Amino acid sequence: MKKRLICTVITAAIAWQGHAQSDQTMEHIEVIAPMHSPLDIKTDPKATRQPLPAQDGADLLSSIAGFSLVKKGGASSDPVFRGMAGSRINIITDGGVTLGGCGGRMDPPTAYITPQTYDTLTVIKGPQTVLYGPGNSAATVVFERESERLLESGTTGFINTTIGTFGKRVLNSDIKMGTQDYFARVAASYSEADDYQDGDGTHIHSAYEKWNLDSQFAYTPDDSTLYSVSIGRSDGEVAYADRMMDGSLFDRTQVALQMVKSELDGFVTSIEANVFFNDIDHIMDNHSLRQFMPNMMMKTPVSSNPDRRTWGGKILLSSQFNDQISLAYGLDHQQNRHRLRISRDLVNMPVESMVRLETAEFEQTGLFAEVEYSLGQSSQWVSGLRIDDWEATDRRQTRSVMMQVVPNPTADLSRSDTLISGFTRYQAQSKNSSYYIGVGRTERFPDYWELMGGGRVGVNSPSAFLVDHETTNQLDIGWLGQSKSFTNSVSVFINRIDNYLLTDNLYEKMGMISKVTRNIDAQTYGFEAESRYNLNKNLVTTASINYVKGENRTDNVALAQQPPLQVRFALSYIKGKWQFGSLWRIVQKQHRVAIGQGNIAGQDVSESHGFGTLALNTSYSHNADLVFNLGVDNVFDKTYAEHLSRSGTMVSGYPQTAKVNEAGRTLWLNMNWKF
Repeated sequence: MKKRLICTVITAAIAWQGHAQSDQTMEHIEVIAPMHSPLDIKTDPKATRQPLPAQDGADLLSSIAGFSLVKKGGASSDPVFRGMAGSRINIITDGGVTLGGCGGRMDPPTAYITPQTYDTLTVIKGPQTVLYGPGNSAATVVFERESERLLESGTTGFINTTIGTFGKRVLNSDIKMGTQDYFARVAASYSEADDYQDGDGTHIHSAYEKWNLDSQFAYTPDDSTLYSVSIGRSDGEVAYADRMMDGSLFDRTQVALQMVKSELDGFVTSIEANVFFNDIDHIMDNHSLRQFMPNMMMKTPVSSNPDRRTWGGKILLSSQFNDQISLAYGLDHQQNRHRLRISRDLVNMPVESMVRLETAEFEQTGLFAEVEYSLGQSSQWVSGLRIDDWEATDRRQTRSVMMQVVPNPTADLSRSDTLISGFTRYQAQSKNSSYYIGVGRTERFPDYWELMGGGRVGVNSPSAFLVDHETTNQLDIGWLGQSKSFTNSVSVFINRIDNYLLTDNLYEKMGMISKVTRNIDAQTYGFEAESRYNLNKNLVTTASINYVKGENRTDNVALAQQPPLQVRFALSYIKGKWQFGSLWRIVQKQHRVAIGQGNIAGQDVSESHGFGTLALNTSYSHNADLVFNLGVDNVFDKTYAEHLSRSGTMVSGYPQTAKVNEAGRTLWLNMNWKF
């Protein structure tokens, strides 16, 4: 049925291609997301990319210089930017946040994002904004859907389908219809894949199946007013090669209300307000997606069912004092509650019949303001400040220590902090270039995984719940220049991190090896650079490079979970309706490791070898709106694993690998149709 559905979509697209507008710009495969500003990157999530078109938010981010992935298999990777992961990257969707439930990061926020259902992805580097909530010490990532008023009554849409080796099948659609006063939008997707094989032909436990349905209904009485309600649902299942359990349920329910009023008279010139609610219901087990094999850790079939409810809101006001000074300011609030139920006897006690027990509650309220002062027609001084009031409560009554259930010493204990973050930045533009230099500071409250995930303890206490918050002070410098044929950009950063929250799985405590969350002092520095050169009107070359180095200043060792230097070279040749392209990716070996240490997304397991891979692609634009793409990734069928890959575990029926190897040669066919 799924095959027939995909074929129907392709047939319909070809039948309707006559309605396309031939004067629009042809779309082609994007292999490196271009920098349009030295500070932030904006890209179209719907654009076809290589490697294989992204199936979740993390896959899309990997095409941007500076991002790496902690790989676990075929889906649900954890994004890393400039060597930082987890809540150091602030990920916003539809004006709110989606927090996963798994204590082992089986379901990071990006696992619930289908990129092709959004219109814009923006990455703001470093702690250089205060408008999107707390915790952006590495970057702020914003997925947005356009909500502009329709110019006239009608229907517009986007359909994307991909088929590939290893059973890859994807169907995405996004349809918007309405009048100038009302519109409705429905975005849906379905994706599935079988286990893939690495370059040696070894099967990797990595199959997955996902679907989502998101809708928006809006009232737009004039060009400056919007009232909308959004409702989203999704689910799926994912097999993992790095752990003893798989994800058999990724149930998401999301509701958001938004109001926008702009072009107001008076002190306040615009108002944006939104409230959101997200409910994540997640099940991980050792029997649904793999053959159950008893072991010392899991002697019987087990199902663990965490859930996470997050709700909050934000009001953003704007004021224009004069031609030189503008101010954006407001208030945001967020609460989330985590619960858990575990069944170790599924026959007599199904997990669905058990009572959910609260494990944690978090609450945050923030006041923020960001001012821009124009120093002239081509330069500005931008500064921001936010104050966040945090409170967390440990609701766990018991804990599991050394396979034994013991009382929790911090049961029902609450902790609170008032944290201050801010930045100041000078930026300037000329006809052919722009640059900025900025200093930012972020005080980050520990997240659920650092305080309670993975059964971690503290260095000086039997619980990690009282670990100190983390403070990042960072210098950012960026420059972008362009001419008729060249576009060059570079971003440089250096920081000092006080009380860096390090997860250490091999910490010696009282003569025993323990899993702890502990504070250290750290430092990281690095850069991202990109260059594009139009050799002629048909031939374009692109190169990017990113590098980061981290130091654990407390232990005088390397800071763990730092990606190696990476270089990408791309070549694109366009002739009429055809495009031919290649992507050569080179990754250096990484010998600077701290075994057992890392972050909530992963820990260092070994040094890694360098590698290089080649990908080829071609596309045919039937017209401006209908484009067919063909690609092959890992052309030479190389066997390799990313440095940040998790270690492989023993899965019945599969050979165990040291790390989760990447897929071997992969062929894919993609179609994009806009109407």
